[in-house]
Amino acid sequence: MKLRNQLMYSSAYLSVALTTQTLVTWYSFYYAPPDKEGFISIALIGYALLIGRIVDAVADPLVAYWSDNSTHRSGRRIPFIKYGSLPLVLSFILIWFPIVGRQSIYNFYYLAIMMSTFFFFFTVVVAPYLALLPEISPDPDERITVSTYQTVANILGLIMSSTLAGILINKHGYRIMGPVLGLISLIFFYMPVLAVKEKQHVRSTDAPGFLESCRLVLKNRNFVFYQIANLLLWFTVNMLTIAAPYIGSVLMGLDEQGSGLMLGGTFLAAVAVSPAIMILSKKYGKKKIFNISMILAAFILSLIYLIGRPYLFFDKGWFGFAVVALAGVPISSIFIIPNAIIADITDQDTYETGQERQAMFFGIQGLANKMVIGLSSWFTLSILFNLFGYNKAEPGGIYLTAPIAGILCIIAFLAFNYGYDLDEEQVREIREKIQ
Repeated sequence: MKLRNQLMYSSAYLSVALTTQTLVTWYSFYYAPPDKEGFISIALIGYALLIGRIVDAVADPLVAYWSDNSTHRSGRRIPFIKYGSLPLVLSFILIWFPIVGRQSIYNFYYLAIMMSTFFFFFTVVVAPYLALLPEISPDPDERITVSTYQTVANILGLIMSSTLAGILINKHGYRIMGPVLGLISLIFFYMPVLAVKEKQHVRSTDAPGFLESCRLVLKNRNFVFYQIANLLLWFTVNMLTIAAPYIGSVLMGLDEQGSGLMLGGTFLAAVAVSPAIMILSKKYGKKKIFNISMILAAFILSLIYLIGRPYLFFDKGWFGFAVVALAGVPISSIFIIPNAIIADITDQDTYETGQERQAMFFGIQGLANKMVIGLSSWFTLSILFNLFGYNKAEPGGIYLTAPIAGILCIIAFLAFNYGYDLDEEQVREIREKIQ
C-alpha cells in the first residue's frame, strides 16, 4: 500500500475511539448529572449501556459471517463501512437528544434503543474494517506499520474524547458536542472507503455455515492460545483503566485534573514508543516483541503496589507519574501487535482450509473481548473495591490491582508461548503459497 492509503485506512481508528470513548465517558453525566435532576434515574443509567453492549457482542460473529460471505460487487468489507457509517454516526448524535425534557422512563427506553442501534452499526462498520487488514497488507512488515498507524489514531481519538468533548460541552453543551464529534467521526470513517478498492468476492459453494465457521475458528490452535493471552491482557488493561483515577486521587493525592494528566502520560508514552515497537517488530518478529512486552508489563504494573508507600521515595509524586507513564511502553505493544497477529493467523487458516473467513476471526475476538471487559469491570468494582476498599482509609482494593495485573501478564506470556507457534518466516512462506 502507498503511504497515503495506509494513513487513510488507519485513520478510521480515530473515529472508533472518538465515538465509543465519548459515549462511555459522558453519557451518564448527561442523562444523570450528580448536582441536578437528569433525564434518567441513576438506578437505570447503567442498564442502557449494558443492553447496547449485549447487542454489540451478539452482533460481532453474525456480522463477521455476513461479511465473509458477501458477494457485493464492491467487495466484502467496504460496502459495510460505506453504508453503515452514516446510521452509526446518526445514532451517536441522537443519543444527545432525549425525547422528554425531564426525568422520564421514556428517556430510558429511548437511550436503550439508541445505544443498541449505535453498537449494532458500530459492529457493522468495525468488524469488516478490521478484517480488511490481512487482505490489503499481505506483507507481515507492512501489517506492523499499518497497525502502528492505527494505534496512533486510536490514542488521538481517546485524547479528543476527553479534551475536545469537554471543551465543547463547557462552551456549547452536549447538543453541540454530539453533532460536531459525529461529523468528525463520519469523515474519518469514510477514509477507508476512499483508500481501498476491493474486488468482488465469489462465495464458494462448499462454504461452511455460521456455526461451522465459528467451530473452525475456535479449532485453530494458534488463535485459541493467542486469544487466551490477549483476553488476559485486556482484562488487565481494563482493570487498571478503572483503577487509574483512584490511583491518582487516593494513592497520590491528586485532583481530577492531575489524575487526567497522569493518565495522559500513559497515552503520550504509548505514542512516543510506537515507532520503536514498529521497527523492533519488523527486525526481531512480532512474537518476540510481544513476549518482551508482556514480561515488561508484569514488572511495571506490579510497581503500582509501591505508589504512596511511606518509605524510600515511593510516596513522591514523581514516582507515581513515572510508573504510570512507563506502563505506556508495553501497552503500546499490546495495542499494535495483536491485529497484525490475527492477520497472520487468518493467512494460515486460508492456506490450510482453502477458505477465507478473516472477519469471523475478528468477530469471535470482538465477542470475547467485550465479555472479558465486562467481567473485568465487575471484578474490579464489585469484588476488589467493594471487599478491600478504594479510599484513603481502606485502599486495599486499589493496591491489589498491581499484583493481580502482574500475575495475569505472566499467565498470558506462558499461554502464548505454549500454544502459538507462527513465526515471521512461516507467515511469509504461507503468503507466497496463497497468493
